[in-house]
Amino acid sequence: MAKTVRRTKRKGKGPQYPAHQSGHSMTAECNSSDERLLRITGSRMPSWNRTKLAICTYNFRSMAGWQELNHLMEERKKIRCDVLGLCETLWKKEASIRWQDGCTVRLGRAEGVRSVGGIGFIVSKEWASRVASCHFISSRIGVLNVNRSGKATLKIVQTYAPTSASDDDEVEEFYRQLDKGQAMKSTYTIVMGDFNAKVGHGRQGEEYVGRFGMGERNERGERLATMAEARQLYIGNSLFRKRERKRWTWISPNSKHRSEIDYILVDKRRILHDVSVVTPFNTGSDHRLVRARVVIDGKREKMALYLASKGKRVRVYNEAKLQEAIMQEDWCQGDDIDDDYNSLIGKLKECLRKAKGVCPREKKGRISEETTKLLEKRKNMKRNIEDHLEYSILSRVIRQQLKKDFEAYQMEKLLKAAEEKKSLKKFKRDMVLYRSEVTALKNTDGILVVIL
Repeated sequence: MAKTVRRTKRKGKGPQYPAHQSGHSMTAECNSSDERLLRITGSRMPSWNRTKLAICTYNFRSMAGWQELNHLMEERKKIRCDVLGLCETLWKKEASIRWQDGCTVRLGRAEGVRSVGGIGFIVSKEWASRVASCHFISSRIGVLNVNRSGKATLKIVQTYAPTSASDDDEVEEFYRQLDKGQAMKSTYTIVMGDFNAKVGHGRQGEEYVGRFGMGERNERGERLATMAEARQLYIGNSLFRKRERKRWTWISPNSKHRSEIDYILVDKRRILHDVSVVTPFNTGSDHRLVRARVVIDGKREKMALYLASKGKRVRVYNEAKLQEAIMQEDWCQGDDIDDDYNSLIGKLKECLRKAKGVCPREKKGRISEETTKLLEKRKNMKRNIEDHLEYSILSRVIRQQLKKDFEAYQMEKLLKAAEEKKSLKKFKRDMVLYRSEVTALKNTDGILVVIL
């Protein structure tokens, strides 16, 4: 009597595979799971060549003791922050500290009888090992250099500008020190801090101030905008649309006035993905923490480097268009000298914009224009008995001219490589017209072994 075998259902969802198929590779399993995740969620595969950073700036308003520093570190745990720049700490002496959670704390000291300023940096445990240097130019400016990968470096300049009660000489001295901090070479530059300035919305002709500022621009804001345009730094706060309650960074003591006076500036727009105020962070200061989300994509940076290496086209100005634009503008003076100055700057920039052009690229190859004309002449000649002698002489002249052109082209490229201190090996590779290909392999006796 045959036994009836009952097949029991295996618990668990999804198809069940035979035992002999269960030994597939881990790589295939991972790939299939990743593809399944991509198909279900619609999200892209993670890019391992991208660097994401959360860079913050905060005016603490007196961090005189270790209790305040401990409070700051506890608040910092609530948010995502890789590098935190501090200003107006009023710290008495410089300090370099390794906190208990692995973060690195660098603090500069305040200066003067009234203990003005004080700059500091707090770097997360993940980025602490990449800090190349940290130094303080003054009590108002500090510079932190971070190594990203390879030769790429990120320079972060933390600032604390003089208040509106300070005189103009002190403000100009601050910007001179700021220029000194920006002069140090780096791949990426971020300038941030309390500038005590209201920039407001970008004006006509300004390329580095966005449209989404808050309030009206004051005199200190004009100075900051001028510096940003001169140094080609994008004011990140003005590039992103935010509600006013998520934009202001300072509140007056009576809580009636709110202003945007803390800014984050970058030299490359493509790495900045967002700038916003972080409301959960609070240590009792009248300022709010501003955070920038920085993403550095390796592929995108390589493409940008390639385009930059090709060289920028020189800007030229059409004199006739410039004169026409000047004649069309109204140059009458008003009653207010400040309004006249702003109007004059705006009109001059608009005239330059209308007259601006680009110098055409110089298409210069191995063959000169004279030789090209000779080649065109030979091409149009008829091969008959009457023109045979002229055709032969012209061909001989063309051969000689081609040889001279190639030698002149090679000498010009060699001199250019030497002047720009470029690699001569690369120059020789570029000058090669052809490369030999391996079509067969022979042994030591000269016998043909493999034909490719």
